[in-house]
Amino acid sequence: MPPSAKQQALAITAALSLAAAAALPAAALACSRVTWTGPDQQVITGRSMDWPYGFNSHFHVIPRGEVIDGAGGVNSLRFTTRHGAVVVSGSTEPGGVVDGVFDGMNEKGLAANLLYLAENDFGIASADTRRPRLSFAAWTLYLLSQYGTVKELVAAVREDRIQIVPVPFGPGGKAKATVHMAVSDASGDSAVIEYLKGKPVIHHGRQYQVMTNSPVYSEQLKLNAFWLTKDRSKELPGSIQSPDRFVRGSYYNAQLPPTSDPRQALAGVMSVMRNVSVPWGTPDPEHPNISPTWWRTLLDQKNGVYYFDSALSPQMVWLNLRQLDFSPGSGIRAIAIETNPSLQGNLNAQLRPGTAIRFLAPKS
Repeated sequence: MPPSAKQQALAITAALSLAAAAALPAAALACSRVTWTGPDQQVITGRSMDWPYGFNSHFHVIPRGEVIDGAGGVNSLRFTTRHGAVVVSGSTEPGGVVDGVFDGMNEKGLAANLLYLAENDFGIASADTRRPRLSFAAWTLYLLSQYGTVKELVAAVREDRIQIVPVPFGPGGKAKATVHMAVSDASGDSAVIEYLKGKPVIHHGRQYQVMTNSPVYSEQLKLNAFWLTKDRSKELPGSIQSPDRFVRGSYYNAQLPPTSDPRQALAGVMSVMRNVSVPWGTPDPEHPNISPTWWRTLLDQKNGVYYFDSALSPQMVWLNLRQLDFSPGSGIRAIAIETNPSLQGNLNAQLRPGTAIRFLAPKS
C-alpha cells in the first residue's frame, strides 16, 4: 500500500532532521529567526538563542566613530563604525569575558542575527594581505556598523573582500564556529548569508523571512515548499529539530494578522518565537545536542526599540534606540541583562560607560 501524503511529509522531515542532527558538534548554536512585515511600514524581527550554557549577555551601545579591532589575527581588519548600533554581546565560553556579538540592530533599522549552521564553511583563513581577516565573533557588529540597508550590505558581501575567521570556542575550544547570518532592514528587505566551500551564498529578498539551522538554506526552502502543498492547519511537524522549526515558523509567521497596533504586532511575533523555542530539560534523548532557549529578542525596526526576553527573568527589558546618543565621542555603554533578573522595562537610563569588546581571536 503506497504511503499517504502525510506519511511522505513526515518521512522527508524526519530525514532532514536526522541529517541536521548528525552534523551537530558537542555544542550547537541552534536558534530560530523570523521577520514579520505589516501595515504602516512595520517590520519586526524575532530570534531565539538556544545553547547549552549561559552567555553572560549584555546590551552594548556602540556609537559612530569607534575604531574596532576585528580580532582576525594575522592581517586583522580594523574598522571605524559608520552607524551606531545596539548589540547583544556575551561570552563564547562558560564564565568567560564578553568576547562576541550574536545579535543587534543599528540606528538605521538594520538587524543582524547570527545563527548556527553545521554545513557553513568560511574556507581556510590565510595571511592574504588583499583580504583582511575578521573573527566570526565580530562579524555581526561589523555588518551593523558599516551598512544601513540589506541591499548595500549584500552588494558588499558579494565582493568577498573580507575573510571571516571561524575561531574555535567553548569549553576546551572544541566547538566549531560554523555560523550563518540573517539580516533585515526597516524597509522589510531581508537576506540569508551562508558560506559554502569558502564562498558566500546569499538568498536576498523580502520573502526570506525565516531562518533556523541545518540543512543549508536551499534545502530548508525545498522542505517548506513541500509543506506549502499540505493543509498545515491540520498537520505540522512538531519536533524541536531545525527543519521542523523552520516549517512551523514559516507557517505561523504567515498567519499573523496584519495589525497596525504595534503592541499586537510585537505580541504576534513573540508568539511565533515561543512556538519555535526549545524547552529546558532534555526534550529529545535521541538528540542530546539540541539545547534549550536561553533568550529571545524582538527588534522593532520601524520604531527603533530592541527587546530582550531572558528565560531566567520574569520580565522583558528593552532599549529605545531613538533616545540614545550615537554621536562620535558619546562613548560605549553597556549593561548586563542575563545575570540581573531584577531589571525591567526601559534600560536607557541604566546604561553605564563600558569598554570596547575584545573579540575572540585565533591563538596564532
